[in-house]
Amino acid sequence: MNAAKKVAKAPIQPGVYLMKSADGKVIYVGKAKNLRNRLKSYFRKDLSHTPRTQTLVLRIHDVEWIITSTELEALMLEGTLIKKHHPRYNVHLKDDKSYPFLRISVHEKWPQISVVRRPGRDQALYFGPYTSAYSVRETLRLLTKIFPVRDCSPAKFANRSRPCLSYDIGICAAPCVNYVTEQAYRNRVSDLIRFLKGKDKALIKNLKARMKKLSQEMKYEEASRMRDRIWAIENLLEKQKVVSLRDVNQDVIGFYRWDRAVEVALLFVRAGRLLGKKAFSFPAVSEDNKQFLAAFIHQYYDQQLVPDEIIVAIAPSDKKLLETFLKEKMGQPSKIVVAQKGEKRAMIQMAAENAKEALQDKKLEESGPRVLEALKKRLALKNDPHRIECFDISNIQGAYAVGSRVTFMEGERVTRFYRRYKIRSVEGPNDTAMMYEVLFRRFKNEEKENYPDLLMVDGGKGQLSVAVRVFKELGIQGIDMMGLAKEKTISSFQGKTVHKIEERVYLPGQKNPIIFRGHSPVLHLLQRVRDEAHRFAISYHKYLRAKGFLSAEQKDK
Repeated sequence: MNAAKKVAKAPIQPGVYLMKSADGKVIYVGKAKNLRNRLKSYFRKDLSHTPRTQTLVLRIHDVEWIITSTELEALMLEGTLIKKHHPRYNVHLKDDKSYPFLRISVHEKWPQISVVRRPGRDQALYFGPYTSAYSVRETLRLLTKIFPVRDCSPAKFANRSRPCLSYDIGICAAPCVNYVTEQAYRNRVSDLIRFLKGKDKALIKNLKARMKKLSQEMKYEEASRMRDRIWAIENLLEKQKVVSLRDVNQDVIGFYRWDRAVEVALLFVRAGRLLGKKAFSFPAVSEDNKQFLAAFIHQYYDQQLVPDEIIVAIAPSDKKLLETFLKEKMGQPSKIVVAQKGEKRAMIQMAAENAKEALQDKKLEESGPRVLEALKKRLALKNDPHRIECFDISNIQGAYAVGSRVTFMEGERVTRFYRRYKIRSVEGPNDTAMMYEVLFRRFKNEEKENYPDLLMVDGGKGQLSVAVRVFKELGIQGIDMMGLAKEKTISSFQGKTVHKIEERVYLPGQKNPIIFRGHSPVLHLLQRVRDEAHRFAISYHKYLRAKGFLSAEQKDK
């Protein structure tokens, strides 16, 4: 009550507020455009607060505030105070370590390439971040082979009287002893920068022109070295996944929520190349998705290099304020882009899928045996589902038809038991006949000790009836069976037609399917098994289709 009375006298200016418990510990830090209005909202009984916020309000014993000139200043101060006090009820970015970057000191006479953990406020160029020290050092090793640029420290460079080992093995041009002209060295540095910026076509075209010129001047040894450099660049490019054709630096933030647990997958795209991924886990988030995303962006980029664009699925709260904050950090505009369609939407979906997979894996690891026990109980299985096998079919109108089998033991993938089946006896699009062939081949000569506890097919009643038929023909008994199918439902809500996709489990002898709702760990396990079977089947189908197209082209020739 004392805190409630105190906030009634709070100023109406922007600022930061600190909520304290009875022992004087800061339990929450927030910012506000109008301190009085924001603080009074916590103590209004007519507002439907989340359970976490209700608990926070019950623990508030005292409130302090700091007035700032602008809302942007409040945002910056909020981040500083969160890091200082680690309040219990704030979103915490615990893994706030810095990542490795490649630094090129272009402002020096003889530029150096090096690995740094934190970009400095200098005239150097920075490329990254890389998600592991190994990956950045491997990249540096490859680059110095292609572009011999010094990587030694200024002290070592200044005190050389003869070339070091790097010159002998061909990864440095030895500018320390003037074995290369300043212009030639600058050309190599420019080529390196052009490559790191993703301007590969222009770089290769430029190098080929220089190679041709050297050949015309009968400098064949230098021309051959240029040829080898072109080959090395093209070979390195093949290893890098291109996800964008735009020459911009982007971070893609995808997240997945399961109850109050949130997993974030952050993809680093630099000059059109996906450099890596970093995951962040938040076990108890009370904020809604927009508030959470705003808190994540604020805390993460308060300590990291800001890219040209931050791609998100939804607009965070205080989007314009955050962009102003990022501009202050970067010194130039940085956009928060909500992905609507096309390339950006595809990248967001990739990031979100990574986050979903990571969170589901963690939840299953936490629950482990309990999920299998719940699966047995929910489906009324006869056996403990220690070993689950799932089968799927993939084809295009019957062409390049394949089947897949994946095996999970104790809820985890066991890839040594994976199998692929090329369909032999079925022509045309007939998935149930293909499923019959795959299951018959799997079980016709199999020893009983190699049987699964639970057999699962991707599909509904049709595919499940095929499994029942195969077991009946082969005289196999004692194995639980089920089918998992995504089915569209149409219902009416407040006069509007609502379309939903539901996951339905079909069991032998039962007319009605079992429908899971909400964030069921059992459903997540079944989806994970089914999706893995689907992925494995699709990959084999694509392989056969590509092989078939290649054979057709060779015949045409």
